[in-house]
Amino acid sequence: MMLATLTNKLRWSYRKNAPDIFALLARNYPNFVAGKNPKELRDEIPVFTFHTVEPVAFEEQLEFLAQNGYQTLEGEEFRAAISGETAIPPRSVLLTFDDGRASLYSVAFPLLKKYGGSAVAFIIPGLIPESARPSQTYEDYVAGSAASDDLLERERSNEPLCSWEEIREMHDSGVIDFQSHTRYHHQVCVSEELVDFMHPQCPAYFFGDLNALTYRKNGEWNYAQAPAWGAPVYRAEPRMAGHLAFFDDERVRHACIDFVRREGGKNFFKSADWRKHLLAVYREHGKKFSKTGWEAPADQHQTILEDLAFSKSMIEEKLPGKKVEQFCYPWFMGCPLVVRLSKEVGYAINYWGIVPERPTNRRGQSLFYVPRMEDHYLFRLPGEGRRRLRDILKTKFKSNLPGFTAQMMKN
Repeated sequence: MMLATLTNKLRWSYRKNAPDIFALLARNYPNFVAGKNPKELRDEIPVFTFHTVEPVAFEEQLEFLAQNGYQTLEGEEFRAAISGETAIPPRSVLLTFDDGRASLYSVAFPLLKKYGGSAVAFIIPGLIPESARPSQTYEDYVAGSAASDDLLERERSNEPLCSWEEIREMHDSGVIDFQSHTRYHHQVCVSEELVDFMHPQCPAYFFGDLNALTYRKNGEWNYAQAPAWGAPVYRAEPRMAGHLAFFDDERVRHACIDFVRREGGKNFFKSADWRKHLLAVYREHGKKFSKTGWEAPADQHQTILEDLAFSKSMIEEKLPGKKVEQFCYPWFMGCPLVVRLSKEVGYAINYWGIVPERPTNRRGQSLFYVPRMEDHYLFRLPGEGRRRLRDILKTKFKSNLPGFTAQMMKN
């Protein structure tokens, strides 16, 4: 069990970091990323992706863009330029924000207003609350009434996303264009391989390695974001990656959950060998019950189609007058099936992460395979104050490794 848990964590760490390394080695990034003395941007639009936004780092990025004459495009401007309807504006970039995390409102929004910038935010309407407790913002930070960490406090709590109230304010300003990031940003089980059980140290939300793992309840999908302690965790993949879902036996799952409840709930996990006891329960009831199965391709297609359509229509309903035609893949993982279904629903663009053999975005290229790169490569754009690639990679390595190591030690 411990080996399976460790292997699963390493697999996700590899999948999140390896594509970036391979893209650098294969030069599947825009020329300016690895080039020592790159030429001015010509006939291309780099797209950068952000998640959590920290005030000092983000302001440095916006200052760099402003000082070097770069303009940040709106989503429709990007679509029109790549489709060939308009010319590609000189020194233009597109800034995209995934998930709609609370720092989009507390940090990115006020700073974009300060620097006259625009951005596209991909949000998850099935998870967004109508309202949330107020966040301290960049204005509080400037006034000296809040530290930089205070601006991220809500995002690190059990209210990590922007509310519809905040989203409407940002939408009405015209600064941020809100588009689709699926309905729930969830994963489905894709294997009978047991990798762990839900426990108090498991990330309860999609920012962690479990990433909103979904199960069925009474034969229907249950999109609750926190499975009960003791629930078996199987190997999983993002819904939009195109894998058929594995259906566990709900009776075995509930037997494990009930056992943890009877044994003291959270206190049960204080025992050093709790996995051993829970695994015994799992195996015992697994012998009694074996009603597992696999999703039919037709059901998979319908579920994905409904997810894409609902996300689009709900954003349009919540933001009157809004037209949602742009879609972004969670974890940058998609498949040809979802590309086809997104077209059926009415999306005009699909955004990914790294796209093989397409390092950048040029006029006439497919809008359904738009590559994006991590935001720290923004400092590799041609201009004054450009940073060395090795310094950027060193910073990235230091910021990623400790968090992963800490999580490994906790679990």
